[in-house]
Amino acid sequence: MQKIIFPKSKIIKGLAWLGEHIPYPEEEIKGDTYPMTWADDDRIYTSSGDPHWGDSKDGLDIEAIDGGPEDYKITQLNGMTAYTGFGGLGPKPTGMICVNKNLYFAFQNFCGMQIPPITCASQHGSDAVIIVSNQVSSPWKGLVWTPIHANIKEPTFPGYLFGGPAFINHGKNNENARDDYVYAVSGDQWDNGSNLRLGRVPNDSITRGDAWEWVCSFDICGNPAWTRDLQQAIPILSLHRSLGLPEMVYLAGIKRYLLFTWRLHKDFSPYDGTDLIVFESPEPWGPFSLVHYEEYWQGKDFNPYCPRLPLKWFNQDKCEGWLQFSGSWRPFEEGNPYYRSNVRPFRLDMY
Repeated sequence: MQKIIFPKSKIIKGLAWLGEHIPYPEEEIKGDTYPMTWADDDRIYTSSGDPHWGDSKDGLDIEAIDGGPEDYKITQLNGMTAYTGFGGLGPKPTGMICVNKNLYFAFQNFCGMQIPPITCASQHGSDAVIIVSNQVSSPWKGLVWTPIHANIKEPTFPGYLFGGPAFINHGKNNENARDDYVYAVSGDQWDNGSNLRLGRVPNDSITRGDAWEWVCSFDICGNPAWTRDLQQAIPILSLHRSLGLPEMVYLAGIKRYLLFTWRLHKDFSPYDGTDLIVFESPEPWGPFSLVHYEEYWQGKDFNPYCPRLPLKWFNQDKCEGWLQFSGSWRPFEEGNPYYRSNVRPFRLDMY
């Protein structure tokens, strides 16, 4: 794999681990991906891809996380049993956000298996859809989603250009949002993609594909212009075959955006290890500076992916928190202990 050569951050010296990883203790609760949000009711809501417990054995589900990073409890709220198909054959979660007490959920692969744009050996990620759990019609978050699967006629974002939208979370119930828009980033395939694009939408129109717009150019001062035509969207960050499904959050304490991504050492392989890559930026569109690059993060055997930063578990004053991530999806018959939620404490060292 090529080294990550990128300007170093002048704000954040780096990321330091404060301890070893902690696997979720209930070994029968398996899954991966876990996009998450901190909701107004103080719960963390997430979705597991290919959950191997509860009402689901493939596709995805909706889960709630209660408690702190060292004693949290995962509860399956909705098995989403209409969402079927293992791996790229079925829908997989990409984003979750709570806005005005409503949960919004993004998933990809609505149209089934497609050819990935960068390399056919990688897992594709395309044809994304956004649905909502509205607190007016369903006060129990995550139980009822609109539209139901049978009523979804086409993707919100057809194709791969915005095929894996990850909402940018700004705190509990998105309380530190920069304006009246919701923002999301997306790579161009599930693993080892090359281009990251940024979209935004008024926060009262999140499920409407025609209300979204994307960065299409920058002026001489670095300010973005926006377009409603997804085909005109340009990357805000390009790293050849080094962008896995992304995670971006806003850290109000230091007024910076933190972007997490990862890459597999071998395309769509659960055996060959991954690299962790962390950037920071003053705006969701950049400019990006490198905070942390770690080759064979967690070791080759662990093969971790999809790092997430639960903002509920991040101390803004100390710049300390817990990273959550998934582990190798190799067959369980091989004694795989990694395919479940894992957490690890870390600190951001500031200049």
